[in-house]
Order: sequence, then C-alpha cells, then structure tokens
Amino acid sequence: MNKKKSIALLVVISVVLVVLAVLTFAQFRIPFYKNGTRIYQSFLGAIQLDGDLEEGVAYELTLKEDIAAEDTGDLDPEDVVKTLEYRLNALGYTAAAVTAYRESETDNYSFRVEMRASDTAAADIEVVARYGELEFKDGSGTYLFGRDLVQSAKYISQKVAANTTHYVELRFTDEGVDKLNAAIDAAASNEESSGFTLSITLGDTQLFSSSLTKDTIAQNSLYIGGESTTETAARQLALQIASGGLAYEYEISDPMETTPALGENAKELVFWASLAAILVIIVALVFVYGGFGLISGVSIFFFAMMEILMLILVPNIVLNFAGVIGILAATLLTVDSLAIIMNRVREEFRNGKTVKAAVKTAYRRSWLTIVESHSVLAVFALAMFFLCKGYANCFAVTFGIGVVLSALITMFVSYLFTSMALPLFKDKSEKFLKLKREVKGEDAEV
Repeated sequence: MNKKKSIALLVVISVVLVVLAVLTFAQFRIPFYKNGTRIYQSFLGAIQLDGDLEEGVAYELTLKEDIAAEDTGDLDPEDVVKTLEYRLNALGYTAAAVTAYRESETDNYSFRVEMRASDTAAADIEVVARYGELEFKDGSGTYLFGRDLVQSAKYISQKVAANTTHYVELRFTDEGVDKLNAAIDAAASNEESSGFTLSITLGDTQLFSSSLTKDTIAQNSLYIGGESTTETAARQLALQIASGGLAYEYEISDPMETTPALGENAKELVFWASLAAILVIIVALVFVYGGFGLISGVSIFFFAMMEILMLILVPNIVLNFAGVIGILAATLLTVDSLAIIMNRVREEFRNGKTVKAAVKTAYRRSWLTIVESHSVLAVFALAMFFLCKGYANCFAVTFGIGVVLSALITMFVSYLFTSMALPLFKDKSEKFLKLKREVKGEDAEV
C-alpha cells in the first residue's frame, strides 16, 4: 500500500470513527427536522437498561380482601416468589427482585415486585400476577391430575397459506398419559357413555373441553388454542402454565418509582468506570508498544463502538451489570489477542525480518491461536446462554457478541490499520512500532 492510498484510507476511517463517536456519545437537536425540536439521544441512550442500572418501578401484590388469612394456610411464600421470578425472567426482567413480607403472623403474605420501567410494565405485571392452578377433569367434573404431570408447556405456531394459528403444546409425563388412557378406557367400557371428555381449567378459566381419544395424545402431547387464539394470549398462557399456577388472586397496586438496585447514578458510575478502565489499558499499550499500541487502542475503540451498536441492533437485549462485565471481559480478550500479535511482530523483527514481513508473519502465525481461543470461548458463551437463565444470561449475550467482534477486529481491522500506518513512516517505522533487533556476538560485548 503506497503513502497516498494510506492517507486517503486513514482520512475516511478517521471520519467514520468520529461520526461513530458522535452518534454513540453525543446528544443534540436535529436541525431541519420538526423545526429542531427533535433531540437525538445517542446510541448509549438507545440501549435498554435493567433495574440494577436505571430507575425502575415497583408493584405491591396483596391478596384480595375477601381472602382470609386462615384460608391461606397452605400458601408457601417461597413457592410464590419462585413463580413470580420465573415469569419475570421469561418476560425479560432479569434483574427484577421479588420480596415476600407480612406485618404480623396473623396477616396474609404480600409481595413486592421491583422491575425495570418499560412501556409494557403495566401489562407485564398483570401477566406475572395472573392466578389459577391447572386442573384436568373428566366430563363429570372428577379431578384427574394437575400441573405436576405436565412435563412442559410451550408456544408454537402453524402457518397455512396466509393464516397463522397459535397454540400451546402441553407435553405430559408418562404417568399423565397413563392416567388419561385409563380414563379413556373407563369411558369406553361404560355403555351409557358416549366417549371420554377432557376438561382443562386454569383457575376460573376454561382452557379446553372436548372429546379425547388415545390417538389425540399418541405423541404424549395435547394442543390448546386455534384460530381465535392470538399470539400474545398463547405466549402468556404457555408462560403461566410452565411457571406453575398461583393458587390465589392478587390485587396489584399503583406503580411506584424505585432507585437502581446498584444505587443512585449507577449507570453513570458504571459507564465512567468502564471508560476509565479502557483508557488506562490504551495508555498502557501505547507506553509499552509505541505506535503499535496506538493502533491497538484505535482497534479497541472501534471494538467498543461495534459492541454498543450490537446492543441496539440485536433484539431483546436488556443490559444489566452482568452484561457490562461481559463487555469488559470481551474487551480484555481483544487486548490479550492484540498483545499476542504485537509480541509476535517483535519476535519476527528480532529474528531478522523487515518490519512489513514481520507484521505479515506475525498475523499469519497468530491466526490459529486466536481462532482456537475465540472458538472455545464462543462455545462457552453459547452454552451459558442456553443453560443459564435470568441475570447471567445477559453476560452470555454480551460476551458472546464480544468474542465474535474481538476475533474479527483483531485479525482484520487491526491488520488494516497497521498496513495503512506503515507507509506513512517508511524508514522510521521501527521507531514508531518500538522494534529493536537482537544484538549478538561482538556487538553485544562492545
């Protein structure tokens, strides 16, 4: 690459980086749009934050007034807390907190739910607090079994032509299937019976009431829903069944504002602490590796911009403190990978190669090491994403995205920056990159 081409590319990339920096951090009025009344909020402002970093909202769930304390002796507050937390996590409120309390031992338990503020918070808390236990009965109303014999409940959709039908698939345990088959056989042996009818209720709501045969549950599954069922209703029903039912109905208080779980100004403190850590790393790289450290610093800055952009473009990401740790961990991975390459360049140069040849050889020799390490960490992040739920899931997402970006930026972007910088210094490139030849023999004794 010649000097003119390097300068042209550096100008273009510098403009791109400046624009990215402005879009990421700056807030300003948009000129010539709605008379300048519209304010651009920056990429950072577009990131959804969880309740541990930003002000949230709290709701109090109290049993309805007509439910006496002596009627709720079987209520286990820990089970209710687990059910509420499961539903909150499934709806994306990974940093939500649920607390059970009561004023005296003779009072009913109430529950305080703290969650991040969102446009759908009011509707979501209705779903979270929805009551009703799942019951399976025959046509005469005789109880067969409950939620304990349902292995799973999940939302599915089926598209035929232009129409999409939404269902909840109930998958039974072997014991549940055996009980249904026994009930079907009993109905078939009764001469006065016209067949077996299954009724499924959730609290006061009738979910299913229809005749049932062994062929219907041949795959251990039963489908609830149909053309009149909306996607939202099917998803909410699947969530309610999967999480286990609430035995009693709760009244929901008006929303109350809450401070972030990590304290006031949590998001500002986390941002400035993270920025300071990255700047310290970049300064250290420049001090140790000279111009190569500066190139690495620009690469790290570009990495940070891309990570922030991914937080906006990838749907359903809500950033919490664990997610911030994931970003910082991926940043350190990028620094480590760049350090491997920089040390390889020094090694190749000491062994007699020219600066240009040393850079090419170092990147080529580092390729396998970086791909192997990043592949292992990508698999780790993927496994963590599927195995971990709730708070830690955000770490898996941000770290996984960061691992992919780290590999691309380390091997391609930093190499491009280095290739553009070398022609600008020509004979001074050794000094710019802080490279030294290994002194041997007589020269070492002088």
